[in-house]
Amino acid sequence: MKDIIFGEMKKEGLSYKKKETFEIYEFDFDVEVEVESEISDIQRNAYEKYKENHLSYETEILQSIYDYYIDIYDDIEKTMPIPKEYHKNNVKKDDMCDLFDFSVLYFGKNGNFGWICTCGWDDDGIAFLLSEEKVRVLSPNQLRDYRKLDDPVFGEMIYDAGWEKREKMLLYGKERLISIATCDYEDGITDVHRASYKKYQENESRYFEEIPRALLEYYLSMYDEIKEYWRVPRPYTKKNVTKENIMDLIDFKTLYFMYDGMFAWLCECPWEEECGLAFVLSEDKVKVVLQTDIL
Repeated sequence: MKDIIFGEMKKEGLSYKKKETFEIYEFDFDVEVEVESEISDIQRNAYEKYKENHLSYETEILQSIYDYYIDIYDDIEKTMPIPKEYHKNNVKKDDMCDLFDFSVLYFGKNGNFGWICTCGWDDDGIAFLLSEEKVRVLSPNQLRDYRKLDDPVFGEMIYDAGWEKREKMLLYGKERLISIATCDYEDGITDVHRASYKKYQENESRYFEEIPRALLEYYLSMYDEIKEYWRVPRPYTKKNVTKENIMDLIDFKTLYFMYDGMFAWLCECPWEEECGLAFVLSEDKVKVVLQTDIL
């Protein structure tokens, strides 16, 4: 079909698509323009808005991906070798355009639109939401199914197989970018989730005092098993490990709230790379379990 704004489009599944070449950052990218569902005036207006503002979007994209890259640099470093010029202390904002390629310019049926890109550190790619006041880095799934809400307790949340938001937190001396997330539930964020979050906030400082003790106790109880499949560095041998240094082994990822009122910190650690650890939090104690035990 030939649309008055998008031009020649081909129906593929539930979307209309076409190939087009865009000049971005002085490079030509052969990309796919994808329009969800039947083409509407909302999407036509979004496409015209993109064409009118593409240069300012390009500037904002560089700033947003630079900030995001710095925030998750430690995680990226674990997945790929990073050339010296892209090390955290060396990389410049203008260098970021070398680290990803534009692939799909996506227009959702609700007016959300943005770029889906490939990048070296995430097999799923990354996405840039352009339809709000500020460019936002998302996952491709979040862009395609973009939904957000302003919850009275959690604040602004975005949907991605459950509601979540990102926040920076200072945890045991390290600034970390973490997610606060709820389980996927047909009623969205529930009063049970809200009550759990309030309980967490009321007891947060006590939880962080208790977590090192609980982790050390768990680590020592599992030590003989852990050393069978993890080469234990000297500072973390049974003789040397302490409540303080053991926290260097833990990478906090997600504060997760479940439908039944249970909540936990989901974390990565070197001896449980596949399953991950979880700190289940309650008023009485902190319990250390595998993530697979609760998810």
